[in-house]
Amino acid sequence: MGSYDEIIGFDYTNEKEWQKWIEERFLPLHKQLSIISKLREHLEKKLTENLEEAFKEQYIKEILLGGVTEEGEYAQESLAKAYKTTLGISINPREWIAFCKIGLNPIKRGIKCNFEDTSFLTFINDLKNIIEEIFSKVGINPTIIEDREIESIINSPEEIIDVIRKIYEYTISISANYDYHMFFILNTRCTPRFFIKIAYPKLKDNFDKVAEILELEEKFTPNINDEKTKRYYTLIGHKKEGLADIMFNIQHTIWSHFNFSRGDFWDSEEWIDLKGIEEVFSKVLVPKDLWQEFKGKIKKIVAPLRRIEFETANIDITGYNKILYFVVINSLVIKAFNRYSPRYKKFYNENFSISFIDFIGKISPHAFTGVILIEPTEEIPYPKVLSGIGNFDIILEFHNLLED
Repeated sequence: MGSYDEIIGFDYTNEKEWQKWIEERFLPLHKQLSIISKLREHLEKKLTENLEEAFKEQYIKEILLGGVTEEGEYAQESLAKAYKTTLGISINPREWIAFCKIGLNPIKRGIKCNFEDTSFLTFINDLKNIIEEIFSKVGINPTIIEDREIESIINSPEEIIDVIRKIYEYTISISANYDYHMFFILNTRCTPRFFIKIAYPKLKDNFDKVAEILELEEKFTPNINDEKTKRYYTLIGHKKEGLADIMFNIQHTIWSHFNFSRGDFWDSEEWIDLKGIEEVFSKVLVPKDLWQEFKGKIKKIVAPLRRIEFETANIDITGYNKILYFVVINSLVIKAFNRYSPRYKKFYNENFSISFIDFIGKISPHAFTGVILIEPTEEIPYPKVLSGIGNFDIILEFHNLLED
């Protein structure tokens, strides 16, 4: 494997370079995210307090009814539809037109504005909040959005399209698809020490320095007698809630919301409509499916792994087995099981005896490029599968992201 030191184009051992990257890439993005958030707050407050008074403003009419046809439908380039899909602010256009056709004032007849939490807004707020965690870590003050900036947009409501364009461009610019800083973050998620140092030779003399900057730590030290080998195969990863960990969460937030072919996903609180997010960005360009694009790029670097093959076992890592749990005792991996109930027909549970060194050697290239995640875990779906094992060193959660 060749070195990445000559490829990535920045000095990852220099704290000031990381600081500069954050300031140059994250501050502009955070500003646009904040504009969307504050614009929604401003309009919701105004439309809730006094709708009749608000409708005296031309920009309110454009935001709620711009591009609505005589039949009460949104035209293809409707500004009102743009605000509905983006900010979740709308008024029932059919009901409005129906009242107007019979000479009634829709507001006096009780029509109200609707305020939805769109998937686009969820993405905006999630990304904004995580970026603010980074700013807090490195001592950067976010840009304060002045009232005049919000007034500028609401007085020219079509300017929201420019904000959407900037959010897309700035988001693309920090993704590991195009940015080597973020690719470096992926490389250090949880990878054996030897593999990282081969890829980045400058780490040989600067590892502790980089570990301090990004808050890396030893995630697991295998129980191997030879000290050199033990150190070689120690898993290096991100300290929980450290700088690299937060960066990693940003990348996966981006990929989760730019995986348009998936349609939707559950984010632990609500269903995220990816088609809705794609529709918003489609108002300014043809948005890229960043996750599918990244997978395509990695497949050109390293062949996709569908099975982990050893002399004593062949472990399928696709479909129901895309997430597995591996049990490690001493220098051996002795069991693997998936997350399904033992009562379910797709339950997988296999015992074997595989060298930890061989196991890590097989998956390291894929963990390094970020398409496979391995994480030490203390939580497993069905603890009874460990019955009879006794004491073990660690359980590694394994996730084949190529299956997502």
